[in-house]
Amino acid sequence: MGSDRALLTEAQAKAQVSQAKSALAKAKEALAGVTIKAPADGTVLSVAGTVGTRYTGGAFLTLGDLGDLQVKAMFTESDIRFLKVGQRAEVTFPARPGATYSGTVAHIDPTATTSDRLVRYGVTIALDDRPDGLLLGQTATVRVTTAEAENALYLPSQAVRKVTGDRAQVTVVNGEHRATRTVVIGVRGDRYVQIVSGLAEGERVLLSEGTTSGGFPDEGFPGAG
Repeated sequence: MGSDRALLTEAQAKAQVSQAKSALAKAKEALAGVTIKAPADGTVLSVAGTVGTRYTGGAFLTLGDLGDLQVKAMFTESDIRFLKVGQRAEVTFPARPGATYSGTVAHIDPTATTSDRLVRYGVTIALDDRPDGLLLGQTATVRVTTAEAENALYLPSQAVRKVTGDRAQVTVVNGEHRATRTVVIGVRGDRYVQIVSGLAEGERVLLSEGTTSGGFPDEGFPGAG
């Protein structure tokens, strides 16, 4: 009995081997393409596709390093002039009541963000020790220390008017009598202003809304204390 066989020349056999090797190389390349390797350790933040999705360009996976999260806070233009890179900051998270985390001002945006005519600047706070379980997008409150004064006499900001340099005006109340007085101010915050001179402890001043109070600082003040 016999069988039909296709006879190949040596050149034809070599050509088939070459084609097979080329096909194998392409198959390995295609297989390698379905495996995505991260260039560094991190956490997958988003995936732009599913199994079988045809790749069309751009980032398919977004990777983030959650071990070095920073806090982005927004400050008004009246406050931003007091901030500088390197100042100390305190950060609190509503999800972690009672806990305060220290940090440093790492960056101040040079361009403002305006919303409903409110002008604000973004400030990046680098945390000294990142709390475990911190996630992207969580709400935080930031307080930056721009200056400090010990044993200071101070007033609520709404009691201080017409600030020019280190001078300002307050309205002193003595019974039914009211008088405008110029005072020297020191450290200024968004809630309180230090009074260096021009007022004495126990004097009462008028708030902008026209009320006075002896409870200070949490009840609206205005006896200097």
